[in-house]
Amino acid sequence: MQNIIPVSYKLLKGMNESLVINIIRQRGPISRVDIARLTGLTQPTVTNITNKLMESNLIMEYMMGESSGGRRPVLLKINPEALNVIVIHISSNKLFAYLTDGDINVLKHDTVKIKNLNKEQIIDMMNEYIEKYQNEAKAQLPGIGVVVHGPVKAREGISIFAPNIGWKNVPIKFIVEDKFHIPTFVENDVRAMTLGEFYYGAARDVNNMVFIKVGYGVGSGIIMDGRLYRGVGDSAGEIGHTTIDVGGPQCGCGNYGCLEAMASENALVKTMVKSIKEGRDSMVLDLAGGNLEDVTPEIIYEAATNGDILASRILRQIARYLGIAVANAINTFNPELIVIGGGITRAKSFIEETMMETVKCRALESCFQDVRISFSAMGDEATLKGAADMVMAEVL
Repeated sequence: MQNIIPVSYKLLKGMNESLVINIIRQRGPISRVDIARLTGLTQPTVTNITNKLMESNLIMEYMMGESSGGRRPVLLKINPEALNVIVIHISSNKLFAYLTDGDINVLKHDTVKIKNLNKEQIIDMMNEYIEKYQNEAKAQLPGIGVVVHGPVKAREGISIFAPNIGWKNVPIKFIVEDKFHIPTFVENDVRAMTLGEFYYGAARDVNNMVFIKVGYGVGSGIIMDGRLYRGVGDSAGEIGHTTIDVGGPQCGCGNYGCLEAMASENALVKTMVKSIKEGRDSMVLDLAGGNLEDVTPEIIYEAATNGDILASRILRQIARYLGIAVANAINTFNPELIVIGGGITRAKSFIEETMMETVKCRALESCFQDVRISFSAMGDEATLKGAADMVMAEVL
């Protein structure tokens, strides 16, 4: 960690200072006038705070904005060299490691496979990359973000259950802080993606939204009045385990007919394999080299693109189930925006029309008329940005 730029984060102990710098991070480049409007602070207060933040190297004057009749305003943004953040994203099969600057630009990035590794091996690998990036950082490291799939206790930093990697009640926050003595924050992958979309993506201009991730599993994140809603037990958003069909297949949670068992990419593959075993014709088998164990969502999307009738039919079936879930979310939360993310976005052209028709039929008109529904364009970038933002919101 050579040539570290000194900054005093804890001059930000005041609520107003923290409010201003986080507005600048998430909304910048932004003028002092707009900061005052968004925060409710007086312009002299905003000027005093921003001057203090510039003196401490945390923000910088970036460019001149457009005039609205008077002088052109000076736009402020976070100083990217003020800090670094380490983010570790542990998915079902891979570990993604990132080192970012203060503007969440990726400085270093590694991806390694973790399939078939045990809990201790994955933790060792996580620590290995944290140590690597700690040594390569060029600015202060005020915090580390760790993202995992499955439910977490965010405040305690515990991964409650991550079945695909064999984790149960793993105290990630304690493990990392005990070794590196750097504040560490743990979040569920869907909620991290939700924060990324809310602050940097399609939901940037709304206050109420539901993000639904459809990948190997299905989960959601809920933003209410500009804040992430966690629920009493930190378990809000488990839309994948709402019942779509009481007579449906068994889910990994033990119940029957869950959305995850019927509309996830895992369900997509299972349905396709079952259909081929039952004698239905599809080019998917050839694309998988004749081995049904090698069928992946990507192969099914490719087959649909090439006109495969079975692949297209199964995707429309998935779309109907997803449409029911979206309608349920609209009727329950009455949001401004629903964002669909995860691997299923690669099949947008095959599922969007059927999904929207289902939503329109099943959502209450009073709720449906005010909502926008979109597919995420951010992909995994949302996870990274949401996790890095989580860290900076905690430490700044």
